[in-house]
Amino acid sequence: MNLQQCWNHYVKAEEMLKQGHWPEAQCLYDQVMHNMPTYIQEALQNQETKPCQFACLVNGYRDAAIAHSQILNHLGQHHSAFDTLNQAYALVQFISIESSSLVNATRKLLSRTSNDLLHHISLFCTSQRDANWMLELELLQKAQHYFDSHNLMSHHWANEHALN
Repeated sequence: MNLQQCWNHYVKAEEMLKQGHWPEAQCLYDQVMHNMPTYIQEALQNQETKPCQFACLVNGYRDAAIAHSQILNHLGQHHSAFDTLNQAYALVQFISIESSSLVNATRKLLSRTSNDLLHHISLFCTSQRDANWMLELELLQKAQHYFDSHNLMSHHWANEHALN
């Protein structure tokens, strides 16, 4: 599936969702979620990718992950709903530690996207009213804390190192 087809699936999935055709939307989002990480990685490697283009890919991926997880949760596929959000969250986290000009130009967007996804994971886990899901959330929040600490130290070290 090329990027244009992926985008068309995303738009069609949104239409299906608005019309209440959850299973159809879920199938379309499955394909989007399968292909978008590849396009995001390709954009990162392409020196000609503009920050606005990359932002569109990241925002589309975030929105698709959230909508897809909501559908899966509604259909009773709770583990798949969590996995969808968690995989999107992990991808954004890993992208944000890259040291490229594109990542540097979109660092605030990546941080907001990561926080948005973590917020939706939190809402999902809390809504499950189950100790196991709350444990998953706690582990993710701890990992986020360590990740933020690492990024802060790396950023501080890079700035300090650049001054010398």
